[in-house]
Amino acid sequence: MQSKTIIDLLSNETTRQFIGLHLRDDVKRLALEANKYPGINVRASCDIIQLLQKASLKLPEHYKALAAFNAKSYEQCTSEAVAIFKASIMGIDGKHIVNISGGIGIDDWAMAKYAQKIDSCETDADIHSMAVFNTLLFNTNIITRHLVDGINYIKDHQKTDIIYADPDRRPDSGRIFRLEDSEPNVLSHLELLTNKADKIWLKVSPMADLNYLEKSIPNIAHIYVIALAGEVKEILISFDNRIKKEKKVVAVNIGAMETSIYEKRREISAVTYNNTGRFIYEPNRSIIKAGLSSDYADYCELDMLAPESNFFISNKKLETFQGRTFEVIERLLYKPRKIKSYLDQEKITQANITIRNFRETTEQLRLRLKLKDGGKETLCFTTDKNGEAWCFHCRAVQS
Repeated sequence: MQSKTIIDLLSNETTRQFIGLHLRDDVKRLALEANKYPGINVRASCDIIQLLQKASLKLPEHYKALAAFNAKSYEQCTSEAVAIFKASIMGIDGKHIVNISGGIGIDDWAMAKYAQKIDSCETDADIHSMAVFNTLLFNTNIITRHLVDGINYIKDHQKTDIIYADPDRRPDSGRIFRLEDSEPNVLSHLELLTNKADKIWLKVSPMADLNYLEKSIPNIAHIYVIALAGEVKEILISFDNRIKKEKKVVAVNIGAMETSIYEKRREISAVTYNNTGRFIYEPNRSIIKAGLSSDYADYCELDMLAPESNFFISNKKLETFQGRTFEVIERLLYKPRKIKSYLDQEKITQANITIRNFRETTEQLRLRLKLKDGGKETLCFTTDKNGEAWCFHCRAVQS
């Protein structure tokens, strides 16, 4: 659906009321009852309702406000929870921000809670039109939208406090995320960016390799690996042209009730390794992605099974842990026949499978052991420091 159609429908008070009244309805059934609502474009309204329903968890405030977006802009945008967290830690209070890749404007919406002024650029006319509509809808008058290439915009304007960029991967790029395969290509404009702002904040894909980012961009000051409900959503980095300092690496997990944060420490003790214990611990994915597993194991005084395993093990039970905790029921050397015999003996036909540093995939193990997915039982497969493969039969411990 074209942005003009979406905006026209949401700007029509009668249609807007219809969408609001039926926001929780079954759209398929509603579409079949179109003749009950003369004067309403029911089919098009149902398309908007369906997308708003999809957005109810990712964009709850935009959902309630009946904001405008299409499938493309919805899939590409930041979730509100992540955008709000980022805005709170970026040091943007009272600052002028230029967003060179504004998209549908979720990051702008969040940053407007702190910033003094935001100029937001976008090259897609459809997305730009809907973002302008949403800016007026939320009455965020400190945001000015510009239908222009962001790099050209900063070339033509004076230096600002902060530049924010969210490069979009080009359609023909490969599976591995690289900044040079994205638009705008910030690597080819590093000198311009650092000359035009005191600080640059860059959002990149969760698939990006941290070593690659550190080699590609000089003077990185912050690296935030941000997860939402256990799934890594993005990596946020900042850099400038000042003297290089020790970078701050932070793993973040935004949960329904609380946000857990773990920051890399300057010094850690020698990590210890073990393959026995009453409890297995699996840190949050943001900690793993940030390369902080050994740091966090040392902080928690837990043993690791191997440098690459991302499993911790101990006889002690931690009351607070940033990740999942399992109680070990049985520890088994990885010998498929013996494991299958054990499962049959325990009458286990369904289990969750978690693998770390293991030679077989979850699908291969499920097929080999003839297990259905789910249930209360968990099987953790990993390889210890000595190259020995193990299966731990576990049950999740509720925090």
